[in-house]
Amino acid sequence: MSSMPPSDPSQPAPEYLGDAAPPAEGPPSRRKLPVLGGVALGVAAVVGLGGWGVYALMSGGGAQPSEAVPANALAYVSLDLDPSASQKVEAIKILKKFPALEKKLEVDSGDDLRRWVFDEGFKDCDSVDYAKDVEPWIGDRVAMAAVPAEKAGEDPSPLIALKVTDTEAAEKGIAKLAECGETGDDFGFAFAGDYALISDGEQKADDLAAAVEEGSLADDAEFQDWTDKVGDPGFVTAYVAPEAGRFLLEMSEQENWFAYDAAADAGMPPPPMMEERMEAMAKNFKGMAGVVRFADGAVEAEFVGQGVPEGMLPDSAGTSAISELPDGTAVAMSIALSEGWLDSSMKQLEQMMPPGESLEDLMAQAEAQTGLKLPEDVEALLGDGVSVAVDGDLDVASLMSAPDPTRVPAGIRVSGEPDEILPVVEKIKALLGPDSEMLVVESGDGVVSFGLSQEYVKSLAAEGSLGDQETFAGVVPEADRATGALFVDFDAVSRWVDEGMQAAGGVGESEVEVAENLEPLKALGMSAWIDDDTQHGLLRITTD
Repeated sequence: MSSMPPSDPSQPAPEYLGDAAPPAEGPPSRRKLPVLGGVALGVAAVVGLGGWGVYALMSGGGAQPSEAVPANALAYVSLDLDPSASQKVEAIKILKKFPALEKKLEVDSGDDLRRWVFDEGFKDCDSVDYAKDVEPWIGDRVAMAAVPAEKAGEDPSPLIALKVTDTEAAEKGIAKLAECGETGDDFGFAFAGDYALISDGEQKADDLAAAVEEGSLADDAEFQDWTDKVGDPGFVTAYVAPEAGRFLLEMSEQENWFAYDAAADAGMPPPPMMEERMEAMAKNFKGMAGVVRFADGAVEAEFVGQGVPEGMLPDSAGTSAISELPDGTAVAMSIALSEGWLDSSMKQLEQMMPPGESLEDLMAQAEAQTGLKLPEDVEALLGDGVSVAVDGDLDVASLMSAPDPTRVPAGIRVSGEPDEILPVVEKIKALLGPDSEMLVVESGDGVVSFGLSQEYVKSLAAEGSLGDQETFAGVVPEADRATGALFVDFDAVSRWVDEGMQAAGGVGESEVEVAENLEPLKALGMSAWIDDDTQHGLLRITTD
């Protein structure tokens, strides 16, 4: 066993073993885990993207990092640079489509990207030679985890599980890296099977290795259930245990995380809203998992969970109307507003008001100034949901040469009863004065649309067929039940960029490179939905 450099957390290369080493002196801090995690995830993102092409297409096998993490881990994220052969084939096919990426990462070469990571992380460490001290033992899988301390009230133990191919060589290599990083006693390592377990001290590393012997995360029923729900594995897997909610609540109470600065300085408790939301999360959170993978010419990140806080995944039912937008839509964002959404928002705003002020007084002032009835008119105006869209026929060059907002094919579509929406629109137009004449308003069956282009606003008010378009369906597969969704057609965006550069007269080498690397992209979609109380989120990027 030997001490470990402060920021060895993620790469299959020793990037983590010393990229951002914190000072060894001083007592262990609760801040170590997020700092260590940030470095780990950053390196994982860089190496995870580029590392695919540098490995032979052999079937992924061997022990997964979850087999080297204790079963009671609160959170876990792993990077696998040796997944199934099909994943590798998909990754290489996609990466080779981007000229800059292929050139920079040398996808077809046998160069070891881990060497590059090492060189970047240990620029000033002349005493360690990658080929001699690291390459003989470094593996291609790594995970970061947070494991509860054995004693109540103590900080969780940060854990990096790094796959090694030769434990004897790894012990010597890690020791040299630790010495170079001058880590002192705050970091140590032990071994569990084919993995080096790195933590903030030798005793903790030993304890974690012993805990793995008693039971690993891979054998935990909750872990298995949530990772099964998220679907096929990929090169990144993440998991948050149900117990994490209660743990975060306890930490927030100890650290007063969510207090306003002024309140904290005055020794006041955190805002009740924050306490209530943390308590609700601790009570309702049942766990979540996520995966990033290459599939069918696309890169996708999928997440599932239950009791996940609002803003991360949907927590209420409702269906956005994004699939009903015009079929020529190039960029769109849509969100469903469930019943009672405004009441919930108003309660949160009330709790956030500064001492001595009330939301009711603020609303009264706004009503006097605008003539609107608040908050009722806001709820009526936004209806059951709102969509914002831009058509692919946008002529960037023409608009740059002769700006005319009435020719911009963009607008807002509100789902709801026109009889309830239109009266509020008239109040708003009265506030705008003469400028209101530019605002075009059209109503249809259960919809009201707004914009500046008469022709486009009219098309928005009709029921479109965006949901039937192949490009859209490829990135927003659950559009008909999505509570919220985002869609970007890169073919249109690439054309806009090209037109803009041509019109600006600035097509140089860098502009050509931008165009070349946008060209392989087909579409991007983000969507969220609820299925049997399980929250789902999907980000998907397709290529031509």
